Amino acid sequence: MGNFYIDGSVHDDAGFTLCACVYAPSDLDHVVTELMKACKLDPNEFEYKSSANYSKQPELVEFRSKLKEIFQQNCHYGVVILPRDKRDKAGQECLLAINQFIKANSQIELPLSIFMDQGLFPSENVANKLFDELKIKDTKFFAEQDSKQIRGIQVADLVAHMASIQLKSAMGLINKMVKAGENSGYDPEGEMELSFEMFGTLRYYIFNEGNNKPPTGDQFIDAVMTVGKAGLFISEYCSADLADSAQGTFGTIYLGCIH
Repeated sequence: MGNFYIDGSVHDDAGFTLCACVYAPSDLDHVVTELMKACKLDPNEFEYKSSANYSKQPELVEFRSKLKEIFQQNCHYGVVILPRDKRDKAGQECLLAINQFIKANSQIELPLSIFMDQGLFPSENVANKLFDELKIKDTKFFAEQDSKQIRGIQVADLVAHMASIQLKSAMGLINKMVKAGENSGYDPEGEMELSFEMFGTLRYYIFNEGNNKPPTGDQFIDAVMTVGKAGLFISEYCSADLADSAQGTFGTIYLGCIH
């Protein structure tokens, strides 16, 4: 049974909410729990939150790095974009998006369970009513889930944060530099844009329509993958500018070398 884990990242300064719909073909709870234990963190007490500053806590920096690896080894994802002032519609838009992603991706296995973080709907009753109306076949729906208990949501939290950094960078709102680090293909002590590092983490794992066009001979054009409806849901509530920024950031992905 496949699983969707959904969490959102709200950005008042940029005027958008971004939700990550992270799909895994099996339950992520055990693998995240074992990672916590390996990093000497108590699963009954610790909960990863991307909003927290872990820079001075080496064990938490290690956990975040390994959590990225869990995502890369087990997951694919889709992105949902809506305006900040429609934050109360986030859960609704995510259900619509998942319905779209299921129809567009043969790799999504049914039956399916959907786990949404707390606060994405005005209430659990509203969530269940909308789910019933959509009639998404072969699925079970769990709204208002505690991410401390449903640990796959912590992976979605991480992905929503990283994808938001990409979008904010594309909007010209972020130019933070970070060290390249080990296994980056660069001098580990050298610096790169934070959004560039995020792009390297996420680009291969977004649901996509592939690149089925005949080769053009242009190395850039031939390495661009269309995401389309397979992995991107832009809410009808978005302004033209926000929709354009989302489409420009996630609508196509360059798969060539980033070195």
